[in-house]
Amino acid sequence: MIDLVPLHGGQMGQIAERFGIPVAELIDFSANINPDGPPPAVLATLHAGLEDLSILTDYPDLEEAGLKQAVARYAGVRLQNIAVANGFIPLLESALRTLKVKRCRLPVPAFVEYRRSLARAGIEIEPFALSPASNFRYDIDALMQGDPDAILLANPQNPSGVLTDREILLQLVSKCAERKIAVLLDEAFIDYTPLESLVADVECWSNLIVFRSVTKLHGVPGLRVAYAAANQATARILQENLPPWPITTLASRAVAAALGDQAFEELTRRRNEDRGRTLKAGLEALGLHTYPAAANFLLLRLPEGASVVRFWNDMIVKHHIVVRDCSNYEALPPGHVRVAIHKEEENAKLVRAMAQTLASC
Repeated sequence: MIDLVPLHGGQMGQIAERFGIPVAELIDFSANINPDGPPPAVLATLHAGLEDLSILTDYPDLEEAGLKQAVARYAGVRLQNIAVANGFIPLLESALRTLKVKRCRLPVPAFVEYRRSLARAGIEIEPFALSPASNFRYDIDALMQGDPDAILLANPQNPSGVLTDREILLQLVSKCAERKIAVLLDEAFIDYTPLESLVADVECWSNLIVFRSVTKLHGVPGLRVAYAAANQATARILQENLPPWPITTLASRAVAAALGDQAFEELTRRRNEDRGRTLKAGLEALGLHTYPAAANFLLLRLPEGASVVRFWNDMIVKHHIVVRDCSNYEALPPGHVRVAIHKEEENAKLVRAMAQTLASC
């Protein structure tokens, strides 16, 4: 019997229990996290924090001033432009409340939690189908058709990883400002192409909120820290609309340390580019179609007629490799899977395993 696929990537405990395979024997290509782990300063900060009893006995800083200052330096904005929370979803939901959004244009396919968050908020969703033939690129004029209060989109796009030039997105923001449409921009993977970010533009555009993550490049999903950048008035209300003390002191200090390691970031980008280029070539040599991703993952389409769910199961059972079945992405045609970019040896193992699995699918 073919098992149901988890809603999100990275669910190794669930998969290990389902298939009877120890977690340590699974290679996770379903979650897009830096394969080299976090910067050394993160572990050093966590160890030091465990020696400080006040980490446990004192309340976290209600203003999160230290973390916000580290984020502001990293992003190139003022501290007053930043709101922080324990993940992207609380920030998005705070933005929806702050802006009182009633109708939201949602380009799809997209991260599944966008629609879930909009639905929880009782917001009317206006889906806009992106075309695989155009590599899921945004058509700015088409996106603005209708009468939405807001447009929620990602750059790089998720799940394809395709990057939109910042100048094109600034055109969107400008046109939306004329019609009083908010632009909610998820830049979860922009750290791999930081020059394309709009984060430094938030003070110029009152209708722009940019969401950023430290999870992907910095390799710390377990710390649950994300931030939003907006003009000062909006950022203040965003923070006020979040529950108090959203981030633990230990997580706050560790993330601040991570954001201060510029050498780590530059090395990670170079490695990801080199590894991604080699992995893409290996996958395309198998006859697989890949999209031009600018992130730390690749979206690919299996040969016509291949069962994605059977492929996903066989990769786990026969090779102990977990890829991301993308069947639950709205408006994404059947046959797509996504793989994270790992270290060279694991990437090579993935290509060999996929060649064997495809031969029997």
